[in-house]
Amino acid sequence: MFRQWRLRRRCRTLARNCGQGSLKSYIEDCPGVQIDKLANTPLIAVDLELTGLDPKQNKIIAIGWTKIDHGRIRFGANRHILVNADQSVGHSAAIHELTDSEVASGVPLKSGLKALFKAARGRVWLFHHAGLDVAFLKQACLAWAGLTPPFAMLDTMHMELMMRKRRDLPMRQGDLQLATLRARYNLPRYTAHNALIDAFATAELMLAIAAKMDTGNSIRLQPHMKYF
Repeated sequence: MFRQWRLRRRCRTLARNCGQGSLKSYIEDCPGVQIDKLANTPLIAVDLELTGLDPKQNKIIAIGWTKIDHGRIRFGANRHILVNADQSVGHSAAIHELTDSEVASGVPLKSGLKALFKAARGRVWLFHHAGLDVAFLKQACLAWAGLTPPFAMLDTMHMELMMRKRRDLPMRQGDLQLATLRARYNLPRYTAHNALIDAFATAELMLAIAAKMDTGNSIRLQPHMKYF
């Protein structure tokens, strides 16, 4: 409850100082997001492709998202945006398979951010390994709008970690990677790798984790929420 009170107070201040329309609207709507059961809490699953792991040195080169409503993935809400980062993809191309020429054809980052925060209005964010993606989004928003917006989120990696700790289950290096967890939950393996596919894969994983946590009812999300 205290975290939500702090979020509302912070949002009021940020909204007054935000000059970017889509981001301002997102911030204004943040305090009104109703976080209850998965079945009645709207989510947006997001993944970023990056040129590296340092948010101060590296860049976002792709943004992908899908939405979850009433506990179901909305296929028609899928979106994938290539971003012109003005930075070589370097060795990261081996991971996301994007080339410099493909990235050069993308939209400016501010255009991608506008679309993303418009889509995120009134929704809880969903990531796998939230700390990395949120760090890049905060840095991008600071350069774009001069402020870092709040994030009320779920993190499938953190949810799985906490569940294993409570059950005193052993854990090895790599056990919490997205592909490894999906295999553990008997979810299909996606051979392609891009921001949209990983966002969709995270959404599917969320539903699988939720089903395991509570097979009889839709799980309550508040105990699993993180606020940045």
